[in-house]
Amino acid sequence: MSSPYTNGSIRQQEIASRNHAREEISRMLAIEATRAAVMVAYVIGRIQEQLQAPKSPEALWNDIVNSAQLVPVRRKADQNVADYPQFSGWVNGQRQQIERTQTQRLRELMEPLDFQRRFGNCARLQELHLVSPARIPA
Repeated sequence: MSSPYTNGSIRQQEIASRNHAREEISRMLAIEATRAAVMVAYVIGRIQEQLQAPKSPEALWNDIVNSAQLVPVRRKADQNVADYPQFSGWVNGQRQQIERTQTQRLRELMEPLDFQRRFGNCARLQELHLVSPARIPA
């Protein structure tokens, strides 16, 4: 039978604190994913209503990640990862998945707008109804 002590601390307490950190990190990642999705939806709505000039999806994503709504959530998850570095790979993978999903949403919006901006003045494409003469902000 193994000793309940590891490096001077009780193993059960160590496991419990690690599980608590895992739950907290998971909760912060879920909040981060939800807030990012809501913010992307907001940005998409503003671009579609032509209230915001379109940028590249990567620039928009950087603005979202550095926003006041997302930074504190990311910081709290990072603090828990600093205490338990074995979770860093998991957190990085989850954040990459969030980024991939949300930048894909932005790309799907931006591709037709970019096409419209590039070829909107082409009379032949307008005749074929492939583009509309609607004004897109630069």
